[in-house]
This record gives sequence, structure tokens and C-alpha cells, in this order.
Amino acid sequence: MSEGTYIVTGASSGIGRAVAANIARRGHRVVAVARSEGPLTALASQCGPHVSVVPADVASEEGIAAVVDAVRDTAVIAGVVHGAASLVPLEVYADVDPSELVGHFAVHVAAPIALCQAVAKGHVVERMLFIDSYSASTPRAGWPAYSIVKAAAQMAARSAVVEGAASHVIRVFPGAVNTPIVDAVLASDTPTAAEFSAMLDRGEFAQPAEAAEFIAGVLISASDDLLETREAWDYSNPEDRAAVF
Repeated sequence: MSEGTYIVTGASSGIGRAVAANIARRGHRVVAVARSEGPLTALASQCGPHVSVVPADVASEEGIAAVVDAVRDTAVIAGVVHGAASLVPLEVYADVDPSELVGHFAVHVAAPIALCQAVAKGHVVERMLFIDSYSASTPRAGWPAYSIVKAAAQMAARSAVVEGAASHVIRVFPGAVNTPIVDAVLASDTPTAAEFSAMLDRGEFAQPAEAAEFIAGVLISASDDLLETREAWDYSNPEDRAAVF
């Protein structure tokens, strides 16, 4: 795949930041998008001229417009990575606040749809990548809000595949990665807190940079034919990693 421009949302922290940095190290232009300007500026300082920053909230019309404006002179977008996320609270079903879910749906579900539609109006989008989650199909005690949001986000991504929202739509499961959600689980009263603590002690969580190497590899290096062989890619699957590395 030729060098090109990649849009990465949620680029201020976690997997999104690591993916943006990885793509830049591969010599591609990255339009890094996030609400927090400080971390974006630090990312640009770290990665050099390959990274241009867009401090914007992709859950707003103004934020989407800012991203589109940043690529107005680029006819072909090599890839879009939907990495923007919000920290959905871990709480039992009886405590879920429906009004709070609206904001999380805006970030995880509506924002990728809006960005896809806006960018596609004036650009060819070669590849579009969604960060998926096991929680989308695995209900767990203390995780209902999180799983509900992730399930909707997964269906939105799968619908993008069916509708041909880009030349290739890619779903990637990063697996167990040491991101802020891990800290939230450890601090919670959910049954999975002890499980996560044990996993952390055993070193079973990947670091964001490790997952990002895999995600960027799928996005940039995987051939079109290889992409057609899988409905989704899973970092925890040795066969998937072997196909990329």
C-alpha cells in the first residue's frame, strides 16, 4: 500500500495514541484527532512533521468539520482509525443512567458514522478501521453499560462492512491491553476486578504500543486479498499475528 494520509481519532491516549505514533514512524502522514490539545501537541513533538493535530470533539458537528477541513487538500485518505472513546462507567444494571448512555453512544457509535459520511463526500477512503471489543458480545456482571455501548459500536462497524463504507472496512480486537479501562476495573466492585488483578500480575495485558504494531500492520501492510480472509482480526489470536508480522 502506497504512502498516504491517515486520520486517527482518540489520538491523545491509549491505543489511539499508540496507533498514531506507529503510523507516523512508518513514514505516513497522520492527522491526529482528540479533544485534549496538550497530549496531541506532545505526540506531534514526539513524532515530528508526519503528525498534524486537530483538537476536536468528533461527537460534535464542529469537531467533524475541523477534521474534514484538515484534509481538504487530500483527495485520497489511505485510512481512518476510529479510536475515539469515552470511559463508560462500570456499574450494575440497576444503577445505569440512561441519560449518560446518550453521551457515550455519541462518541462510540454516532461519531464514526458522522466522520465516515463527512470524509466520504469529498475523498476516496481506502481503508477504515474500527477498534472492536469482546464486551460487545459477552455480558458480565458490573459491565452492562459498557457492553451495551460496545455492542452498538460493533453493529455500526459491521454495518459499515456490509454497506461498503470504504474500499476495505476492518475490525480489530486488540484483546487485553493496559489502558485506562484496566484501572477503572481494578478500582471497581465488579467481579472482574480480581480477575484483572491476577492477569496484571501474570503479565497478560499487552501494552498499547504492542497492540498498535498489530493494528497498524493490518491497516497498512495487509494486502487486499489477506483482508478478505477474515471478518475481524484478533491480536490475541497467534494465527492473526503471524499473518501480519
